Amino acid sequence: MDRPVKRFRLEHCLNMRDLGGYETADGRNTAFGKLLRAGALQNLTEGEWKRLMDYGVRTVLDLRSLPEIEQGPDNVPEGVEWYHCPIQTEQIDAKDISESAEKAFAGSLTEGYMNIVRNHGALLAETVRKLIAGLERGAVLFHCTAGKDRTGIVASCIYFLCGIADEDIIADYEVTYTYNKKGMNKLLGMLDEEARGRMEPFMKADAQSMERLLDFYREISLPEYLKRYGVTEDDIRLLQMNFLF
Repeated sequence: MDRPVKRFRLEHCLNMRDLGGYETADGRNTAFGKLLRAGALQNLTEGEWKRLMDYGVRTVLDLRSLPEIEQGPDNVPEGVEWYHCPIQTEQIDAKDISESAEKAFAGSLTEGYMNIVRNHGALLAETVRKLIAGLERGAVLFHCTAGKDRTGIVASCIYFLCGIADEDIIADYEVTYTYNKKGMNKLLGMLDEEARGRMEPFMKADAQSMERLLDFYREISLPEYLKRYGVTEDDIRLLQMNFLF
């Protein structure tokens, strides 16, 4: 990594961002060049992949469901390790995105986010462990399709474990809507009026959804919850050691 980048201006991925630059309660900071979040990667060019590898990316965690992967595989280059890390069992089909989103997120983002954590603790814990292990090799890039919902949950989980303030986690979540707006408008334009009306609520990145998720993390004591599924105290310390300075 020759210089830190907050958002990568890539033609084929509008929402590629570094998780660096946030201060913790004890005065440490999240480091640049360690963790990146993004939307779909299947259209990245060889040159864009080279830029990411030059930045230090050595691991990709794909949070998407199998139908999404089959319709648009990542095709990571040699030198990058790829892992399928779904954090829910519900399948999302790009051929019927509005109905799939309604099922996957229980009819609303707020309830959907909490249900993913509540009902799929083992999957979330395995993703966190893969991310922590990946940091030992270099930068880790995790993504879903829009880089908002499943990616937002994993990002918020990591930030929470590292002591980042709620307002920073929420702001990091909200900005996805701005970066994705061009692509979302294009998608909505391809849908009929009925499907568009069903889909629009799932395009948003409202603060309230993330605020409620963070409250839920405190209700369940997220570190203790993840430990029930195999994340250890040493894992959390290793995350903080590799991601904070």
